[in-house]
Amino acid sequence: MSTTTASRPPLVLAELRRLLPTLPASVQRTAETVIADPVGSVSGTIGELAAASGTSTSAVSRLCRRLGVDGYPALRLAVLADSAREQPSAWESDVSRTITADDPLEDVAAVLGAAQSRAVADTLAGLDLDAVRTVARQISTARRVLVLGVSGSAVMAAELQLRLQRIGVAVWAHSDVHEGLTAAALLDERDVAVAISCTGATVETVDMLRCAAEHGAATAAITGARTSPLAEHADSLLLTVTEETTFREGPLAARFSELTVVELLYLAVAQLGGERTTDLLAATARAVRGHQVAPRTTRPARTPRTTARPPAPTHAIAARGEEEQR
Repeated sequence: MSTTTASRPPLVLAELRRLLPTLPASVQRTAETVIADPVGSVSGTIGELAAASGTSTSAVSRLCRRLGVDGYPALRLAVLADSAREQPSAWESDVSRTITADDPLEDVAAVLGAAQSRAVADTLAGLDLDAVRTVARQISTARRVLVLGVSGSAVMAAELQLRLQRIGVAVWAHSDVHEGLTAAALLDERDVAVAISCTGATVETVDMLRCAAEHGAATAAITGARTSPLAEHADSLLLTVTEETTFREGPLAARFSELTVVELLYLAVAQLGGERTTDLLAATARAVRGHQVAPRTTRPARTPRTTARPPAPTHAIAARGEEEQR
């Protein structure tokens, strides 16, 4: 990749996102640090970038070679130039750069399916299954479990609560920061808090998980950002694949990545329950069976169509009235 171009600044950040899943661990952490804070990460020396990412200067140099730039000074200039570009539009941020408002729905469906499939596959491929097992064991023996998330991640938190509740876990989901903080303040070492945030930088979610950690609870984060404020307060990190590795299609696929981790975590807890899980699932299914409409076995009989008798003409009504009077 050339470090210069006649028409525009080099798209080094996009290249970092593309390369991220393929990089060795130490080089990947360096790349994540640059992606998370492009300007701040390269504002100092190569040693400062290495320290910020918890790696070494050799890892930074290896990243430069993978990008095809001539050392750290060239990387610094490329990142600063790329960061100075115009911010993406609201459409690009919330929908996708690969879908326009004028695209046929058939094309939109194809892009959506591809983005979601790739996000799910990449999430499972890179997920730390030992961390999933650890969190599942903690949840299965916890006195209480809090699931924390706001905005879009609150939907995923509610989904995890619903799943765990069905198999007998004492679990509460909180999307309001005041409720979440008061609940977290009542936790101790017998409890677990799971926070969900795509970016790992949502202030409310970070505050709630930090409060849970300060009171001794085991903590876990479901997030797409390995290096983030939320990750700093998590004992276990369950990483999802989001915008960083799906070329701006992440906003379409982030929820599917989160749901994949939620489903796997739920299944891991359910497996630990053994026969008790089976009994509880059966009991909860019976509890709601009376509120389900039974499927019809036959088609309902059709009501015969009746032909309405047309009203009599006005002059006929008048004549009949005169006849009755006589």
